[in-house]
Amino acid sequence: MDTDLLLTFLTVAEEGGISAAGRVLYRSQPAITERLQKLTKLVGEPLYVHTGRGIHLTPAGEALLPAARRLRNVVKEIHGTIIRRQQLQEGILRIAATNTIASYFLPQYLVAFRGRYPDVDIHLRGGVINWSDISIPDWDLFFLEGGFDLDGLPPYYSVSPWLQDEIVAILPIGHPLLAKEKIEWEHLLQYPIIWRERTSGIRRTIEQEFKKQQLTPRQSIEVTGVEAVGAAVDAGLGIGFVTAAALEYRKDWRVVARRIPYPQGIRWTLYTATPQPIYQSRTIHSFLDFLHNYKK
Repeated sequence: MDTDLLLTFLTVAEEGGISAAGRVLYRSQPAITERLQKLTKLVGEPLYVHTGRGIHLTPAGEALLPAARRLRNVVKEIHGTIIRRQQLQEGILRIAATNTIASYFLPQYLVAFRGRYPDVDIHLRGGVINWSDISIPDWDLFFLEGGFDLDGLPPYYSVSPWLQDEIVAILPIGHPLLAKEKIEWEHLLQYPIIWRERTSGIRRTIEQEFKKQQLTPRQSIEVTGVEAVGAAVDAGLGIGFVTAAALEYRKDWRVVARRIPYPQGIRWTLYTATPQPIYQSRTIHSFLDFLHNYKK
């Protein structure tokens, strides 16, 4: 069934004739007559009879009217949905990210994007520690810390670098190492270290740095999340490692940051896992474009 046949028939019925329907639909009389003939053939019995310049519906034609009107409403609804999505007046953006990214990197982008497209519904799942704990198909975009392996991604997803930041050591005020002009990796061996959870990208990066130096640090304290690291260092429990971006937001931590090794420090890469363009919704495509071009 070609829906256009029913909608043309409905217009003819409501306008009372083929000529009047042609003016509404911007179609010629022969084009409308052809559609009416096709619909009549499909139904298998006459739908109308001519009465002077107008038409009169048969019982078969009258029977089609309620369904044709419902079809018109559905078509209008679909058309409206398409227009709203094209203009991003509706849509859903589902993002899963690690604790550090969700807390310190993404908010400024999401706030700015929401300001431009206020009708897009944004779902953010932060604090992901183990990616096997979430249902991959339930989310559109993934933001990963350096060193993360995200298993189970569909084959049409790709992982690419997004941002670079620095990992710095934070020490409690008055710590003995602060008296040194340069703090080296071996200096840390005699002091407790506050470690993130084992799946943390920051932790993996720091462990790799110790391994490069053929050093084995003390496994003293383990906490979950960057907030817990800052609080533990603030309390004087040991030395921790956080991203420089997190430190900028937490001026309330009573800690001192040091670059290790000096002067180059540790660069840290954040990644995005995104579907290939052909699989992106208009909302996803617009957000990724916004992310790429966003200026603080």
